[in-house]
Formats: sequence, C-alpha cells, structure tokens
Amino acid sequence: MVVAGVLTLAAALLACGSGTKSETGLGEPLRVRNGTFREGALPGLPPVPPGAPDVPPVVTSFESASTTVRLGQADKALLGRASPDAVAVALRFADLGSGYWVLPVDAPDPGNNGELVWQASTDFGGDLPPGLHPLRVVAIDASGRAGAQRELTVCVTPRAPDNLNACDATLRPPAAVLSLAWDTPADVDLVVVAPDGSILDAKRPRSAPRGDAGVDPSLVGTIDRDSNRGCVIDGVQRENLVFPARPPPGSYLVYASLFDACGAAPVHFRFSLFEPEAVDDAGKTFRVVESVTKSGVLTAVDASGGARIGTFVTEVTF
Repeated sequence: MVVAGVLTLAAALLACGSGTKSETGLGEPLRVRNGTFREGALPGLPPVPPGAPDVPPVVTSFESASTTVRLGQADKALLGRASPDAVAVALRFADLGSGYWVLPVDAPDPGNNGELVWQASTDFGGDLPPGLHPLRVVAIDASGRAGAQRELTVCVTPRAPDNLNACDATLRPPAAVLSLAWDTPADVDLVVVAPDGSILDAKRPRSAPRGDAGVDPSLVGTIDRDSNRGCVIDGVQRENLVFPARPPPGSYLVYASLFDACGAAPVHFRFSLFEPEAVDDAGKTFRVVESVTKSGVLTAVDASGGARIGTFVTEVTF
C-alpha cells in the first residue's frame, strides 16, 4: 500500500509540475541525498501556532542531534515521524533556495502509535549566509495533499569559530582568530610562531601547556583541528588558531605549511584575521570583522612532511 501511495504521489507531483523544468538541486543550499528535488515553494500550509489543531497529514516529529550546521557540512541526519496517512515528506529552507526535496516515509514506529518514521541524509552548501535559518518539512498523502508545515530553526556557523555569535549577537566571539583556508584536498597546516618563539601547529596546538595552573585559560590560543591529516579528506580545508581573550602582546609570524599535496597541487590559500567589533556595549552586541587577508600558492615541491616550517604568509601584531 505504501509503494502504491508513493507511485500515486510521484504522478501527482509530475502533473503539478507540468511545463516546469525539473532540476537536480545540486546548487541548492540544502541537498537531500535520499530525496528528489522539485522547483518551487514548499507545498502545504504555514506552521500552525502552538496548541492549534494540526492539518493532516501531519509531521509529528522533526529533530536533529544538533541544530548547529557548519558551512559545507555533509551527511547530516534530519529525522522525524509522520502520521500513518502520509506517504512522503517534503523539506526545504524557508528563506533560502529555489525548491524542495521529496522523500518517502519509512516503516511504522510501534512505540509511537504506528506513526511512520522518516530520515533525510542532508548536505549543506559552502556559501550559506551564517545565522539562524528555518528548515521546514511537510507530510504528503497518497493523493498529493500536503498538511501543515513543521519548522526547525538551525544555526549556520561561519567558517571561522565565532562562539555562535552569528546566531546570537550578544554572545561575545573569540578575541582573535587566525585562520588559514585552502581550495584543494591537500594536507596543509597553519603554523604560527608566537612572540616568545614557541611554535603552534597541528602537533602543538596550544600556546601553553594544558593544565598549567599559572596560565589564564582565556589567554591560551588553540588550533582547532588538523584538517585533511594524512590525506584523509574532511572537506573543511581550514585551520584556525583561536584566542578566547586578547592574545599576549607581540608579533605573531604566520606560515602555511604543505605537509602533503595528496596529489592535489597547486594549492591556493588565504589567511584572514577575525576580530570582534563592539556595536552596542550596553547590550553586548558584537560583529566579527575580517582583516589582514593574505593569499598565496603552494606547489608540490613545497610539500615537506613537516620537515620545514612552511611558506611565510604575514606578521600579525597585537
């Protein structure tokens, strides 16, 4: 019966889309691996207010393990349940993109009165505007009728860590983020020589020994990841040195070290410094400003396996 319903739904959607070119959705801000893309607005009615009766078919549950989304994040699960009269659900950003994704519901959940479970395997675009964005899902029955939409707000974070400032401007972002990004799947390391001569990199990621009782933790800078380590490609291709509070004064020398080209040279990189700018001190509202941007290129001959400090990029003074 469910299979027949899905076939009926597909026919209904094609009929509704007559004369409209079907797209792949590859350029969409949200992509659903196990779904089919359709151009246009999400079907159904806007979300009903809390306490108001739902319009069938109903999405009874819409959740994710985390409502935080990284730019370019891949294979994030969005899941939920729908009423037994649903054969599919449709999903899209309410404020971004040009269409929606349709995927069939799955088996009944005996622990929830036979409601039908669904799960979307989603990828997010690398150029989403950081901030809060509403995701909406709606259930569709075998006749193609859609019910009331259900909404889940997600926080899209920027490339450089900002302590969720993009989603809540009253949250104070880090005092400084030294950020190195590159454009190819290679093992590149951010290397920074601190004013005291110590070297910070993926193997020595902290500017002070962990657990040192004499060091204020807020003054400790930390490199957040070893991206593409050992040519195991993570898709991030960025490393950040994050200082929660103002870094100790002095000059910081920044290098880009090509550990392994992973067959992907040449590598184009960009260094940026991110710092907060107070907009309203009384309300503790901030915005993050990008400055001291420098770009360069690394070739296969620059790959040293960590034997050399790397290519000098710039000097940052605090």
